Amino acid sequence: MAKMFTYGPDNVDSLLATTRSAIMEMQDYLQDQIFQQIPLLKYLMDKSQVKKDGGASILVPLLYSKNSTFKWYSGYDILDTTPQEGLTMAQFQWKNAAVSISISGDEERKNSGNNQLYSLMKGKTMQAMNTIKDQINASLFASSQSSKAIGCLPILVDATSTVGDINSTSNSWWQSQVTGSVGSFALYGLSKMTTLYNSITNQGLQGGIPDVCLTDQNTFEAYEASQRTNQRYIMDSGSKPRGMNAGFDTLRFKGADVFYDPSATAGAMYMLRSDNLKFVTHKDANFNVTEFVKPPNQDCKTAQIIFIGELVTNNRRKLGKLTG
Repeated sequence: MAKMFTYGPDNVDSLLATTRSAIMEMQDYLQDQIFQQIPLLKYLMDKSQVKKDGGASILVPLLYSKNSTFKWYSGYDILDTTPQEGLTMAQFQWKNAAVSISISGDEERKNSGNNQLYSLMKGKTMQAMNTIKDQINASLFASSQSSKAIGCLPILVDATSTVGDINSTSNSWWQSQVTGSVGSFALYGLSKMTTLYNSITNQGLQGGIPDVCLTDQNTFEAYEASQRTNQRYIMDSGSKPRGMNAGFDTLRFKGADVFYDPSATAGAMYMLRSDNLKFVTHKDANFNVTEFVKPPNQDCKTAQIIFIGELVTNNRRKLGKLTG
C-alpha cells in the first residue's frame, strides 16, 4: 500500500526532505515530453567525477618538460646539476549553476490533502533537477564559453585555445590531438579514428588508451553502418539459426565505448580518456537542494538546486577530436 502523507501549510520544509530522498525513484512518476538524453553528463558523473571540499580555485599539477641533466659518464666526469623547471599548475575557476523550485501559498492550500502536496513537490523537484542537468549537458558542447559557464569540449579539446590559464598556442605540450576536415566518414572515418586513437595512446610514458568516443547522431549512425558486416546470426544449441540481430545494442572501437549525445557538435567526434578529463564537483553543492525560504513580500516558498563544479583536464594531449 502506498504511503499516505498529510502536510499542512507550514510543513513544506519537512516535505522537501522526503521529496529529496525519493528523487532517484521518480523516473516513472511523470511522462517526460520535453527533455532529451544527457549521455555526456552521465558519463562524466559515472567515470570522471571528483568531489572536492572547495578552495578558491581548482589547481591541477602538470609536468611540461624533460629534465635536461641526463648524460652518460665515466669515472670523475662532471655531472650536470642545473636546477630544473618543468612543473606548473593549470588553474580552473569554480562555476555555479542553480535552478529554483517554488510553491505558492495558493498551491499549498489547494493540495493540502493526503499525498497531493507530496506529489506536487515531487513533480516540481523532478522538473527542476532534469532542467539543471539538461542545461549543464548542453553547455558542455557550447561553441564558445562565457566566463560564468562550465568548461566545454570544443574549447577544452583543441589545439589553440587557452585552458586553465595556459595558452596552448605558445605551449605545444598543452594541445589536444585534433584532425580537421575529415570528409566522408564512409571513405575516411575508420582510418582517421585509428590514427587518432593511436596518437592519443602514444602520449606519455604510461600510455593509456581512450575509453570513450563521443559524437553526434549522424556520425554515430555512420559508424554503426560501417560495422554491419560484423553482424551475426543468433544460433540455438543445435547450431541452427533462430534469427538475426539487426543492429547493435552497444558499439565499441578498440575497447572504447562509442555513443552519441543529442547536444553534441555536428560533424565532430571526441576521443576521451576518463583519467585525463575530470568532472570536479563541490561536495556540498553537487545538485544539492536548499531549504525552502519564504520571501517577506510574496505568498510562496522557494528553494534552489545548486551545482558548483568545473570540467578540467590534467593532460590535453590525451584528448582528441575529429571534425568535418
